[in-house]
Amino acid sequence: MPRIPTVELSRYLLTGHIASPGCLRARVLPGKNARAALNALPSRQLQPRQHARYLTTETNTTTTVTTPPPAAAPFRKQLKEQAKALKKSGHQKKKSSDNQTVPGWELTVGIEIHAQLNTAHKLFSPATVVTSLSNSTPPNTHVAPFDLALPGSQPLFQSATLIPAVRAALALNCAVQPVSRFDRKHYFHWDQPAGYQITQFYEPFARDGYITLYQRDGIAAEDGEEIQVGIKQVQMEQDTAKTTAQPGEVQWLDFNRVGVPLIEIITLPEIHHPATAAALVRKVQMVLGSVDACVSGLEEGGLRADVNVSVRRTGESGLGQRTEIKNLSSFKAVEDAIIAERDRQIKLLEDGGE
Repeated sequence: MPRIPTVELSRYLLTGHIASPGCLRARVLPGKNARAALNALPSRQLQPRQHARYLTTETNTTTTVTTPPPAAAPFRKQLKEQAKALKKSGHQKKKSSDNQTVPGWELTVGIEIHAQLNTAHKLFSPATVVTSLSNSTPPNTHVAPFDLALPGSQPLFQSATLIPAVRAALALNCAVQPVSRFDRKHYFHWDQPAGYQITQFYEPFARDGYITLYQRDGIAAEDGEEIQVGIKQVQMEQDTAKTTAQPGEVQWLDFNRVGVPLIEIITLPEIHHPATAAALVRKVQMVLGSVDACVSGLEEGGLRADVNVSVRRTGESGLGQRTEIKNLSSFKAVEDAIIAERDRQIKLLEDGGE
């Protein structure tokens, strides 16, 4: 392969100029006058990267630029437009109290609640924790080598993080285990530098709890005066980096949140009404705040809920196909998401789907 002149290659790498509209290629130039001849060649500046994906066709007389396709509207905006259209057509939305059950069908819900512990340091590094209320903290300033998974860095368990976790487990009537172990949950995403999350699954630090909900907590009328929901386990785990979407398919990462200690509260699938599910998340947030285990709630991002929804026909045994809806950040979102997913699954099954 012929060698590309060093001067031409350096102009391309350092300033973005190429000697011709074509590809880089070797040129036969006079030995002593090579640099002068190269400088005399016409050059052009490379187009910015964000514009390079749009096709440009050049002719001797005109330039035609194809416009990019219009961006699709966000899904949330589409739902709002649909709701406005229904309202204009005279369609009345059901009240929450009238939309708790569907005749002939039974709903089953399990909830996973992720709560940020009230600690000064991260779970496996001495870096300080930035609370959700500290929005003025510069990004990527509270990070230790282990948080970024730098080669040679080792985890160092911060024993103080266990104190609010134990308070939370006892407040939820769980049995704290004498022995617990951490596991690796492998997945690859830009918000997880190590390629895995340190969590607990097989041997969590607390098991077999429960929480009692009453009418005053906002449970569905169909559940009566009170209902007790079992808690399978409470486990400790790391949080991930904060991702902020920017225009042009760009994602900004703030690693201040990587390694922040969380507890994950996993309930048993014993909830059968959307309002009761929202009441449970509200009650858990109140309990964690009262024992100083978690000081920021859904509205500040310190607590997030994942709901697992399935339906089955009344009288059937076993559970239906489960769907998980993740990272719900308000009590209303929990109830609305369950109702929407319940109705979607019922329609799918009635149409012959599985």
